[in-house]
Parts: sequence; structure tokens; C-alpha cells
Amino acid sequence: MIESGTYGNPPRTRRQDYSHVLLQLLSRMRYDLLVLVAVTGLVMRDVIPRGWVESDEIVRILGIAVSIFIGFRNTQAISRWWEARKLWGSMVNHSRSWADTLAAHLPASPAGRRWSRSLVRLQVAIVWQLNFQLRNYWHRDLRSLQNGLLEGLRLPSTTNLRQLGMQRGLWLQRLHDEGLIDGWGRQQLMELGNACTDEIGGLERIRNTPLPASYDVFVRVINWVFGIQLMLSFHYQDAGRFSSFNGFMIMLCFLMAERIGAYVEGPFDADGSSFSLPLNSICLTISRDLLGSETDHVLHLQSQDPVRWT
Repeated sequence: MIESGTYGNPPRTRRQDYSHVLLQLLSRMRYDLLVLVAVTGLVMRDVIPRGWVESDEIVRILGIAVSIFIGFRNTQAISRWWEARKLWGSMVNHSRSWADTLAAHLPASPAGRRWSRSLVRLQVAIVWQLNFQLRNYWHRDLRSLQNGLLEGLRLPSTTNLRQLGMQRGLWLQRLHDEGLIDGWGRQQLMELGNACTDEIGGLERIRNTPLPASYDVFVRVINWVFGIQLMLSFHYQDAGRFSSFNGFMIMLCFLMAERIGAYVEGPFDADGSSFSLPLNSICLTISRDLLGSETDHVLHLQSQDPVRWT
């Protein structure tokens, strides 16, 4: 007999969520859809002259070229998204190792427990500050949580990510000077801190260096050129009743494929949609692992639904 545990279930996209994903996509594409409807209207009213219609061979070549460029762009976008997710996964692991290593090296004295508590809270403050700086926005409850962490550490609420990292190094040096950790313990903790710094740098690189704008413009332009030619070809060369509608639907599919790549390219988008990473859920996981029930008051912001991640 198989029994269910109490550890939750892996996130999955439910069938009833597919409509929500589609609505998110169409909402972001609203201006593209307006242009597409306008172009379709011009085609159906014969406003665009027949002389603009290229041969079937050229349309097919354009279709192949567009498919290649969209495929390459989407592959790169997914790679960026997945690299960011792996870096955050490493951040989760190193945060847990940070707490375990502190417990292993700091003495069980009141001073050791006090320092362990402060350094664990500092790590949690670092991951939340990284979350906020990557997306440049935050929920009010989560900002209050971060301010409480910084206040407990006697740091100003304006402390940035770099300053938190420097504070970590200073405190480790102080622990060593006071004899609370030996050289080996300091080295292990510094290695964990440096690993987190490397992950922060990788995430900032992904955020600040999107695919070149020139490539984005080229893919969009060639996609629209192909789509307009496709609709013209259906309208003028296919006498079927639904020829214009068929051209519209095919162009819509190409447009959606191109736009999905553009949206996935930014894994830290502010709308918390299914195109972005679940940063709040990841940071809440770290917070609860390191601080226990201290962060339970903000767990209402945690989601296991990959369509409604925030």
C-alpha cells in the first residue's frame, strides 16, 4: 500500500492552468495582436497591392529562415533561464551548507550560538537582497521581513548586496580573531561565501546582459515580413473561404513562438508570471530551512504552482 507523506508534492502544470498560461502570453502580446489584426484587415480589404506578393518559393524560403532564427533564439533563451535556475539551486545548497558548517565549527557557548544566529540571518538577508536587486521590486511583506533581518543584524535598511557580502567577510575575520573558529573553519566558511559570490555574479550577468538588441530586432522584422507575405499569399492565391483566416492563424503561431523566446529570455521579470523564475518561493525555502518558523508569517506568498510563481 502506498501512503502519502507530509513533504508536499512536486510542482506541476495542471491542465486547467493551460488557459492561464495562454492568457498571460496573450496579455503580453496585446500590442503585437493589435498590429496583426490591423495588417489582416488591410490584407482582406485588398489595401496591399497584389504586386507585393512574392512567389511561393520565396515564401517557403522565408519560412525556413524564420524557423531557424526563432529556434536558435528560443534555444538561447531557455539556456539563459535554465542557467539562472541552476545558479539559484546552487544558492539554496550553499545556504544550507553555510548553516551546517557554522554549527560544526562554532562552539556551543552563548557567544558561539549568538554568532551562529547572526551569520545565518546574514545569509538569509543576502538571498532576499539578491532577489530584490535582480527584479528591482518586492512585495511589501517581504520587504518588511528583510528590514527585520537587517535591524536584527544592526545594519541599515539601505544596505546593498555588496555591503552584505563585505560584512560577512569582516565578521568571519572577527570570529577568527576572537578564537571562536580556527583557520580551517574560516577557510571553509570563506569558500562557501565565495561560492555564493560567484553565483551572485552569474545571476547579475544574466540579468544585465540580454541577447543583443540587433538580433532581437532582426528576428522580429523577418518574422513580420514572412507573416505578411504568408497572409498575402493565402489571400490572393487561395480562393478558399477561410484562406485569410488560415493565414492569420499561422502567422499568430509564428508570432507566439517568437514572443515566447523573448519573454523567457528575462527570468527575473517583474510580473511573476510563468515565464520568470519562482524567486520568492526559492528564497522562502532558504529562509525556512535556516530560520525555521520565524518566517511562517510570509509563507502565504509561496506558491508551488509553476504557472503562478512569484
